[in-house]
Amino acid sequence: MSATGQPHRRTTSLHSPSSDVPAAAENLRRGANDGGVLAAIRAELSHELASSTPSAPPSFHSQDAPDFVAVSDAPRVQDVLLHRRDDSEEVLVSALLSPPIFMGRVLMTRAALMKVFVSKPSATPVLRFDCGTHWVEEEGGDADYAIHAVRYHPIPGEAGEDKYERPEFR
Repeated sequence: MSATGQPHRRTTSLHSPSSDVPAAAENLRRGANDGGVLAAIRAELSHELASSTPSAPPSFHSQDAPDFVAVSDAPRVQDVLLHRRDDSEEVLVSALLSPPIFMGRVLMTRAALMKVFVSKPSATPVLRFDCGTHWVEEEGGDADYAIHAVRYHPIPGEAGEDKYERPEFR
């Protein structure tokens, strides 16, 4: 959060103090920015908002994010899990549409809440980004996202305290 209480936007430079986050985290952060996560979520949001019935959806596929595959997108489940793995990194995205908001009888455009997990195949630590994304323009226009928190987990699935947890960036 900034001094005004607003979450930082993607245009904010993410500088990690070297004492707080290892150098590998900087590479993971770069991968999270460049990896097509927002494009994958944008495509999934478009699909979910365009669906008129909760019948079984077709498997996730987007030309904007061809490297992501749906791990889970069951009709009765509210979230979607997307996965991408290559030689240099692994990214797992869990996205959930925010609760419906109505203006009278009109359903307003919904934002998505996301957790983005980034790791290196040969390394144990995992970075977790707690994010939100929303439409900037109506009718499927541009989307933007905000990073609310970053957590560094030295061991995946560890229940103990995180070694690094920052809600704000310098």
